[in-house]
Amino acid sequence: MVHQVAPRDALLRLFEQADDARVLADVDGVVVLVNQSCEELVGWSRDELVGNPERLIVPPHLYDEYARLRELMVASDSHDAVRLNLRAAHRDGRELPVRLTARLIHLGTDRLLSYVLQPRADTGADTGFRELLDALIDGSVIVDGDGRIVMANEQVEALFGYREDELVDQPVEVLVPEAAREGHDALRHGFTGRARRRPMGRGNRVLGRRKDGSTFSVQVLLSTIGRGEDVLISATIRDLTGVEELMSRNDELREQFLATVSHELRTPLTTIMASSEMLIDALATVADPEAREQAEAFTERITRAARRELTLIDDLLALTSIEASEEQVGTGLCDLGLVAQGAVAHVRDRAGGRGLTIDVVGTGTPVLVSVQESWLVRAIGCLLDNAVKFTPPGGTVTVVVGAGDAATLEVCDTGPGVPSGEQELIFGRLRRGEDAVRAETQGAGLGLTIARSIVEAAGGTLVAVPGDGGRFRMSLPLAGPR
Repeated sequence: MVHQVAPRDALLRLFEQADDARVLADVDGVVVLVNQSCEELVGWSRDELVGNPERLIVPPHLYDEYARLRELMVASDSHDAVRLNLRAAHRDGRELPVRLTARLIHLGTDRLLSYVLQPRADTGADTGFRELLDALIDGSVIVDGDGRIVMANEQVEALFGYREDELVDQPVEVLVPEAAREGHDALRHGFTGRARRRPMGRGNRVLGRRKDGSTFSVQVLLSTIGRGEDVLISATIRDLTGVEELMSRNDELREQFLATVSHELRTPLTTIMASSEMLIDALATVADPEAREQAEAFTERITRAARRELTLIDDLLALTSIEASEEQVGTGLCDLGLVAQGAVAHVRDRAGGRGLTIDVVGTGTPVLVSVQESWLVRAIGCLLDNAVKFTPPGGTVTVVVGAGDAATLEVCDTGPGVPSGEQELIFGRLRRGEDAVRAETQGAGLGLTIARSIVEAAGGTLVAVPGDGGRFRMSLPLAGPR
């Protein structure tokens, strides 16, 4: 019989049995795990190390060096290993020359720093921050609190054409097109204070300016190093030229897809539906009642299948259109409550035909959101279609609009709700809940996907809330100054 070992247990065993000293620390520098080799190297027990700052095993004069290493690796978010010659501190106060290999790892939503410490000969050739900077695969610029460049790595010269000695003591705006320098200066001044990490610019894309005056798209990740008056800003710069070319090609392929689907699939289906309707009218002249009834049943089946495929194609086109115009989805201005009332009015007759009661509960005041109204109508309509479809006769569907830190809209129904464990799965493309499949409920499984895509493109969230009945909550940023 084969003994099964859980992946987590196997990883812990490998970590513990490694010959090299190993340390796992969180992004704040607190030790999470050490192995036996680490205990033997530094003289501290794991009980003394775990839960305490990593500086227990760092010589005091290298505290800042290790802190900069940690903060730069977190800012770059790279999985690449960085190797440095540094020193560790033994419990008895001795300094130990080590070859340090550092790597940022992701465990689910957590990020940890992995350190491997290998003893080395004491040649006096310690390397630290400069080697780390040049080891990064992206361009990296260190800027002081006044916005002047302190250091730049080798990749910056490859990206911008400037040598480091040409950049040091220059304002960082020299790397920005002239037309954007005033706004960049204001943005930089807003990014000071306590250490943190964030992208720069809407959509993570900004323009960089090369030494020859040409511009190119870059992604910039900012992080502060240190605190108080000694704060520095680390800017990790990634060239997006290749990404922009791929996106342009992707847009071309998307347009080809739209044209192909619209012409090659949608047009024949429309013809099939029209022909089926004319056939039903022609069957009224058939004398044999049994033959007429049978032919009408087959024709109705053809019409129903064609209508379903046409709906599927329209939904696929809608998803493609959202992806193509994602940046425009959140550029409009509309009243969430008013749009909800219109969407409810659109499905009221269908809901009434199924014996359902449907209503809107609003705030009594406008709830303005920055979304194009046509897309918001589509998102709410998808949620309402879902509620009407799954609520049994005699049930109710209620739309609740609210406003607090964000604008909210909830669609609640007295149907079976979303089964436990499927709250996230149902938003997948062409994904239908197990209950819907068993009940053979009509639908292609794209409505909730479309709704979430629209909401997220507008900067909001859409989730299925556990509980009795169906309940979907949409949150959108309130309209205001950008």
